[in-house]
Amino acid sequence: MTSAVTSSFSRKLQLKIQQMRRGASFGMSCDDISLDVITISIWSEAQKLKRRRIENQQMKRSAREEATSYGDSADGLDG
Repeated sequence: MTSAVTSSFSRKLQLKIQQMRRGASFGMSCDDISLDVITISIWSEAQKLKRRRIENQQMKRSAREEATSYGDSADGLDG
């Protein structure tokens, strides 16, 4: 290996060791952190879907209420 490649490899290795130490200082491995990130991502996506479903239900309910209120007002034009 050339000295530039060795130096680059050495820097990357040192960075990786620092990251592992940071994780270890909190009692978490890189695998634990990755699993947490995946879990949070899945939970976040589930919350978005839940919000959309609730919004859609509310829109449908509003549309039904509007449709019935228009029907009621059309029946009582003389009022």
